[in-house]
Parts: sequence; C-alpha cells; structure tokens
Amino acid sequence: MVALAGKPTFGAGRAFLTGTYTNPTPMRLATPQSQSIDFKRKVESLFGENQLAEAVAAGEMEVTGKVEYSKTVARVLADAMFGDTSTAGTYAQANRETGTVPGSSSYVITVANASTFGFDLGVVNATTGVIYSCVAAGSEVAGTSYSLGTGANKGKYTFALGDANANVLISYGYTVATGGETISLANQAQGPSTSFQATHVLPWGAEQDMFVFYNCIASTSSISAKKSGFGSSTLDYMAAVNSSGILGVASFAEAA
Repeated sequence: MVALAGKPTFGAGRAFLTGTYTNPTPMRLATPQSQSIDFKRKVESLFGENQLAEAVAAGEMEVTGKVEYSKTVARVLADAMFGDTSTAGTYAQANRETGTVPGSSSYVITVANASTFGFDLGVVNATTGVIYSCVAAGSEVAGTSYSLGTGANKGKYTFALGDANANVLISYGYTVATGGETISLANQAQGPSTSFQATHVLPWGAEQDMFVFYNCIASTSSISAKKSGFGSSTLDYMAAVNSSGILGVASFAEAA
C-alpha cells in the first residue's frame, strides 16, 4: 500500500475554454479569482409502509462549472456565449470632450472624432451643469437642447443662437479601426448552440489535478465593475457528453 499524503488545493487555479470548431483558439480566463465544479445527481427513494427507504437509485445527473476571473476576454462572448463573428477594431468613448459654441452662425461644434463618429452620449453645459436634451434639427432651445447631424454631417452638434460662446462638454462613441475586437451580438435561434471544452487546473507546487469536460454550453456570462476596486467577470456552464457518450476526464496527482 502507498501512503497518501493528500494533495491540498490552494489559490484559484487556472481555467481554459476551447471551442469545438475546427482550429479553435483556446481562451484563458485570465487572473482567476475562483472556480468550482458541481456534480449534482438526483436520487430517488422507494418507500413502503415503513419509515426507511427500501431502495435508492440514481437518476439524472447535472455537471456544472463556474469561473470568476478579473480580466475581460473577448472570445468568451464570441465563442462561448453567442457563437457570433467578430471584426478587427473597437469602439471608444470620448468622455466630456470640451467644446465652445461658435459666436456666430451656424452654432455648430464638430467633435474631434467626427470622421468615425458612432453615437451620441449626451451634452452638458460646462458652466451651469445643465444636461441638454437632443431634439430635431431646427428645434434647438438655448441652454436646454441641441440637435445631432446625420449622414455627411455626423459628429456635428448644432445649438441655438442663445448658446453662442457657451462652453459645453460632449460625450459620444466612435470607432477605432486598429486594435481590439468587435463582436456582433445577434439574436440566435434557440436549440443547439456553440459549445466548448472546459479545462480546470488545480495546482499545488509541481502537482496538478485536472478536470476536462468535452462538450459544454455557457449558461451565464457576467461582467461587473465597482467603485474603488477591480471588476470581475464570471462564466457558468453546463457539461454534457460528446458524440461518443463521454463527459470528459478527471486526473489527479496522487493515485487512489
């Protein structure tokens, strides 16, 4: 008999997702905070006239996993949650960009990123703190509203005559062609969905326990942020057997 010391588990370990399509790029859930695996089996009991069960039997079993991690991973949404295509480039936000309404007609401010303007995120009067309303062109009211250009005039904010020389703060979104990734979040049909392989590694020094589940479907993907603290993301999934009827493998650093 081999004396077993038992392998401790310390720290959050490591977790990876790998798409089940051809030539997938593995996703490492970076800076993990915690992870868990649950094997939940329904047990049925057979009772007769007495208090204690005469027999018990195993029913359905569910295998679920959860990982909490602290760095956003674009491929989690693209590959694991939505199964949608992505393109190079990203969105950025101009936060309270300063601008001054011209002193004479046509009282238009063209924002710095007008050529790649995406969408409006509001205007505030820098002096009074009043939040302006967006209205139809020609309906602008001094000190309270503005209109937004479209088409060839995108990224142009028009104000009323009475706002001449007013200082404003403009927030908006715009596109950046290089760097990052943008994922199309389409309305997918119910039923079979994108799947992935989940790999959990629980190290202790040179020893490693590992769980690999071949056919997983994401159930929840969340992103949270908070004041004076690091944000976190979570991914929950449910595992099923693959086309060969195999759930996966569980390997341990010490033999049983």
